[in-house]
Amino acid sequence: MNAKDQTLNGIELDKFHHRLSGRVKTFEVDRQNIVHNIIYLYWLEEARVEYVRALGIPMDERTFIDTYRFVIAKTEINYIAPALFDSHYEVLTRISHIGTSSFIFDQLILSIPENRLLLTAQSVLVQLHPITHESMPIDNAYRALVGSFEQLDFMQG
Repeated sequence: MNAKDQTLNGIELDKFHHRLSGRVKTFEVDRQNIVHNIIYLYWLEEARVEYVRALGIPMDERTFIDTYRFVIAKTEINYIAPALFDSHYEVLTRISHIGTSSFIFDQLILSIPENRLLLTAQSVLVQLHPITHESMPIDNAYRALVGSFEQLDFMQG
């Protein structure tokens, strides 16, 4: 999909620089052939992890424990249309805001190739200190990586 200069339901798709594609599997649907609500959360999480990988951050089993201990404080989902078995989908992901110790992921799920909006989601993640488990400021190196990827200025100043 070429999302440049496109809008969908008033959403500017060209602001989403990360995309993850998939196909609905048999175990993801109910007896009505509709994707279970919880499955969308898995797709959103997978896309957030792949977003971090796309930033160039080395990934291993300790990445989200020691270095980037981000936890979800809030997720809001708007289910718009169902995804069905064997259909193709694409998760669009962006970070739209970085605060002192938290940031916001905006995500969409589209049915491909129709470009039908299935879901919108927004998650607030907080960075925790790996030892004290208290919120801690997001460092400038991470802000710079995200800012470069998103073509936005997230530096505190």
